[in-house]
Amino acid sequence: FVFIKFMESSLRCQKLIRGCGLELSEGRPPTLHTSTALFRYKLGEALRGDLEVIELLGDFVEELLSDHESISLYLDPVVLSTGDNDNDISPPSHGPGQLGSGQSESLVRLMLGVDALQPRIITILLDKYPEFIGSEGTQGSAGATQPFVKILRQLRWLDYIIDSSKLTEKLVETIGCVPPEMQSEIISALPDIISDSDSTEVSNMLAGLMSDTPELMLPILEALGSLECSANLLERARNSVVTHLISAEPADLPVMVRFLLQSVSPEAAVPTILRIRGRLDMGAVVLTSRQRSRQTDLSAPDVLIFDMIATCLRSHKHLRDAWLRVITNDTAAVGPHTTLDIVVLLVLHQITTHTKRV
Repeated sequence: FVFIKFMESSLRCQKLIRGCGLELSEGRPPTLHTSTALFRYKLGEALRGDLEVIELLGDFVEELLSDHESISLYLDPVVLSTGDNDNDISPPSHGPGQLGSGQSESLVRLMLGVDALQPRIITILLDKYPEFIGSEGTQGSAGATQPFVKILRQLRWLDYIIDSSKLTEKLVETIGCVPPEMQSEIISALPDIISDSDSTEVSNMLAGLMSDTPELMLPILEALGSLECSANLLERARNSVVTHLISAEPADLPVMVRFLLQSVSPEAAVPTILRIRGRLDMGAVVLTSRQRSRQTDLSAPDVLIFDMIATCLRSHKHLRDAWLRVITNDTAAVGPHTTLDIVVLLVLHQITTHTKRV
């Protein structure tokens, strides 16, 4: 009886979806016979005020995503029908868009654009994360083809979020119960998912997570750079980054240095530069880079660090003035000149307004 009831509900949902322009075929990607906007409008109208059907359709989508073997069919772009003939279809095209633009959305992404379904679909997606723990691809080689990466893609750059606070709460909850590989993916995607109103809350969470989990420092710094952060939070984050400069892997240093320089205020520029000079051993970084690569590599950590510093100096006058002030100070107060100081002088010499001072 339960199975019969389930099949009846499934057929009812398929008929509803097909009536709105989306055809489902077992073992094949869904086919969209209309525009994404029209499909969402029709489905939204069909669901309006009908809580029973909303729940049935939510259950139906959850069942579609329950099979790990076929989940990609519903996370990848649908097939676009270009005419009445069954042969008149175009292959899936990655990226969100409207029919006629050469791009299509996935079934899940289409459902996320329907107000009545969005909160339930978001919960279903994020609840699936623990199911992928320990599966192939979560041990450092995720790649864009992994289901949990595709799940995040569904949530990025949504036109609107019905309940932004609930989404943020669910994301934070998910970060706390998955391994570092998944945590890193979620953290990197946060600025593209959450609404501006939740930026402060997420920034505070990330700052605390960085203190407890230093291995997540890089994705956290990237995320903080795109979120609204208070001055106090940025100062806490900078202190944490400076503390880890000595022990950090050379490959991590360019991102750390960029965050320190881009987030610092004019008032805190001099003390921050002094701390960078004191804790960043460029001699050791250069030596390590050369040992790992016999020839000069433009992607080597030392080259990237120098390039990052040069970019920040060209973009921010207060950094140029602060670093020049440090260099011209008595060495008894600021310590001996460093490799970084020489690089900075060369960069500043190329900037017309500083050539004479240098």
